[in-house]
Amino acid sequence: MRGRLVSTAAIAALMLGAGGALWWALAGKEPSLEVPEATSVPADAPADLQGRQAATVIVPPAPPPVATVEVAGGEGTVMPVATPETRTLAEETVRDVVAFAEATRSAALLVWQGGALQIEHYADGTRPFDRVDGAGLQAGLMVLLTGQAIRDGFIPDLETPVSTWLPEWADDPRGRIAMRDLVQGTSGLDAPPAPPAGPVAEWTLSATLGAAPGTRYAPATIDLQVLALVLSRATGQPVADYLSTALWQPLGARAAELTLDRPGGDPLTYCCVAATPRDWLRLGLLLAEGGAVEGRQVVPTAWVDAMTKPTLFSRHHGLWTHLVWPVEAEMPFAARERFVEADTLFLAGLGGQRLYVSRGAELVILRLGAVLDDWDESRLPNMVARGIQMPARPERRVPTGQGVELPPITKPPPIPSVEAVPLEPAVGGRQPSTPAPGKP
Repeated sequence: MRGRLVSTAAIAALMLGAGGALWWALAGKEPSLEVPEATSVPADAPADLQGRQAATVIVPPAPPPVATVEVAGGEGTVMPVATPETRTLAEETVRDVVAFAEATRSAALLVWQGGALQIEHYADGTRPFDRVDGAGLQAGLMVLLTGQAIRDGFIPDLETPVSTWLPEWADDPRGRIAMRDLVQGTSGLDAPPAPPAGPVAEWTLSATLGAAPGTRYAPATIDLQVLALVLSRATGQPVADYLSTALWQPLGARAAELTLDRPGGDPLTYCCVAATPRDWLRLGLLLAEGGAVEGRQVVPTAWVDAMTKPTLFSRHHGLWTHLVWPVEAEMPFAARERFVEADTLFLAGLGGQRLYVSRGAELVILRLGAVLDDWDESRLPNMVARGIQMPARPERRVPTGQGVELPPITKPPPIPSVEAVPLEPAVGGRQPSTPAPGKP
């Protein structure tokens, strides 16, 4: 099996059954990370990072073996990489981003801008082809897959109740949950209080309602697990298989990996989806290109638009996406300053796992790595945005040897007079007369 880096916080909560950060997220609450000791940011880190601390996550004893299933991919489509001569980021910005990656103990930090990979930084022990846990970024993956199921006709529309595929809830208030509620965070579901000790489908179906469907906005990752159960039943195939054929292979990605509740069982989609950093970056490129990959429409543009537009419940959130516009005095996420690119949107995972996208700036930023105690949403995207410098266009010169110089333009040329010629066919063998200029 290829190298795989898994969030230790997620594994600790999952395998040890502790009430850790992941399970607070499942209940729709903000994670509260207890950090016994904190590692100071290095003295040579950027000035604005001084005094901050990177959270130290205690590594638990080796967990028992975890069943996994591969999401089939391909060899990976070629991803253009900028050379130092063609790089669109200032050298100082590149240095600052690398320093930020090292100071925040980022396992991988990738920056795409202007049609090429500008920065690709990995921590020691991480390789480009290692599969890294997205630690929350799988939410965007599941929403995109839901859009594909609608495209393919497996799901009629977002207004369809989940009881269509979950007969266990047919005569239950939970049966009124619509697909729209799952993708916009209004299901009203509360996750069971303990991790799944058996089949994850049974655990998922045991979730209770904390509010009537459509009345409470509180995105919780239990919704992602319900989505997985619906998708597997609606398509009649395992989630890993449908994800591979409907999205992952069309993206041009290498194989990814899902964690199962047991060998041959169901996937845990609220966590533990591992893919190479470049393939996580491809999700951002898909959003930046309106659902297209190298000119091929993979996800319907209308679905990407729906994902990245405000919902009726929160104008700073789309379908599991965060939107930075409009700028308000109190934003629903921690940002120390306004975003340079006002059209920025992002997918957020546990403790600083981020995928930032700005269509206008042709910019996608991926950060995976250690949990940061005090994550500033604006810091990384603004650092990069301010350093974008498109290469200067070559000066227009007259070809040598012609001996001709272009005269300067002193005034615009006169507007030529235009005579209107009617398009009607000839009447009685004669062309109709042409009206004088200025007359009908």
